Amino acid sequence: MLQVSGSVFRSLFVFILATVFIFSAHADDLSGRQIMDEVSARHDRPFEFEEQAMVLIDDRGNTENREVRRYAREWENGLYRYLLVFDSPAGVRGVALLTWQNKGASDDQWMHLPAYGREMKRSADGGKRNYFMGTDFAFEDMTSEEREKFRYDRQPDETFEIKDETGAVLDTVEGYVVDAYPKDEELASQTGYQYRRLYVSKDRFFIRRIDFYDRRGRFLKTQYSWDMEQIEGDTWRANRILMDNDKLNHQTLIRVNSRDLTEGSVPARMFEQRWVTSGRHLR
Repeated sequence: MLQVSGSVFRSLFVFILATVFIFSAHADDLSGRQIMDEVSARHDRPFEFEEQAMVLIDDRGNTENREVRRYAREWENGLYRYLLVFDSPAGVRGVALLTWQNKGASDDQWMHLPAYGREMKRSADGGKRNYFMGTDFAFEDMTSEEREKFRYDRQPDETFEIKDETGAVLDTVEGYVVDAYPKDEELASQTGYQYRRLYVSKDRFFIRRIDFYDRRGRFLKTQYSWDMEQIEGDTWRANRILMDNDKLNHQTLIRVNSRDLTEGSVPARMFEQRWVTSGRHLR
């Protein structure tokens, strides 16, 4: 058996402590944008498919259950395309939202509503602040953001809470706090938010909570993420997401039932309008 002398052990221990100290000091010096760059570097993946259970909860506690599929694929230009498809209940079956990120311009979004024919309807730029299909997510919440369009202002670090749909505190998290303001003029004119306050866990650089403030700076709603799962390496995902709408006293809870990060799960053809209008998005 390999024997390690006391002096060697002490030297190794000092080296580990120094490394931790250097990383901690470096983290303390990070700007808001650098924090968000680290979030992206750790958790963005080029291909992703999820099967989700969605629950809408009104102010009386009544619920509506939905089954949803979400697809995401990174395109050649480094931006993403997304497809969201409702499978149930019958009243929303086949409804789809297709989103293309654009560099230096607003995203393109199209809705497919089977009850109104086979064509897809383009979402107006100003309509992206509207709520999507009775949920507490606005159209603009349905994509990841292009960081060049935002200014990220770091705030004092904070220990913050994660709550479930009952208001129970599930976890307290040590985190960085970053306020995201739209700096792109076109985006600023279309968004429903003056800014969003992002709470990023220090241990995983994962956005665990987002507070949304409307165009007049008034608190609007909070998104919580929990039931964390390590996918690979430094990449994590939340299997529970809650959007708690304080203004409307309404909630949308998402539970991820399955996930696939392989390229074959999100073939490029499904991110074209004709793939949806042909009915191939249906199960």
